[in-house]
Formats: sequence, C-alpha cells, structure tokens
Amino acid sequence: MNTRPVSTLILAAALSLSASIPLFAASKNDLPIAYSVNTVTVTSNGSMKIERGMYRGDVSWALRYKTHEELSPNVWVFSGYHANLDLANDQGCENLVVTFADDKVADLRLVNKTAAAAIAANLQRGSSARNLASR
Repeated sequence: MNTRPVSTLILAAALSLSASIPLFAASKNDLPIAYSVNTVTVTSNGSMKIERGMYRGDVSWALRYKTHEELSPNVWVFSGYHANLDLANDQGCENLVVTFADDKVADLRLVNKTAAAAIAANLQRGSSARNLASR
C-alpha cells in the first residue's frame, strides 16, 4: 500500500473542513493547521527518535510514558509536543499524529487541536461508511 496518498487524503480531508468556516469568523486557533515532520525526539525516554519507517512496537515502547488516543488502529495522536519551529508552536500545533502502514510509521505531523479533531471525525465517518457498505 502506498502510504503517501493515504496520509495526503487524511490531511486533505481534515483541512477541507476549514472551507466550511467563514474566514471572518475563524481565529487562528479555529483553523486546522498541520506541519509535516521527519523526526520527533522523545526526551522522556532518553532522547529516543521517532521517524518514518520505524516499527509500531518501537514507537509504542519509545512513547510508553505518553498517553495517546488511537483514532484508528493505524492513526495515533499524542499531545504535549513542541516543534523546533516557532510558527508551529505559536499556532498551537502540540499534537503529534503518527500514521502507520504495514506496521511502520508512514507519516508524522504536528497539528493543532482543530486539525486533530477534524482527522478524528473524518476517520470516524470513514469507518461508519465502511460499516454501512458491508451490510
């Protein structure tokens, strides 16, 4: 399975939610914002790095002290992260979204709460549509 299109589709769907919010009514914290990252350093576990291609079990072990939410078996969200980019921090992108494909990290993104909620809603809707189609 090609993981780039999957990650792109998830993010595109999440960000398309912003089109329904009038720009004059939306503050910078209301719009879904995401930054793609190559590596995340987990300082609570001896500065271990999370990066694309890493196995799910290694990610789980490295982040064992962090609570996370599984939006789906292949999409996990961890909170409380800071980027090496002031703009991402200023925009509240403190949630790390880890996407897996074939039991390996396919994508890493720092997102704000609005983007995390949009991704969760989109995955939930996709799950509901698959359940209906299987009946």
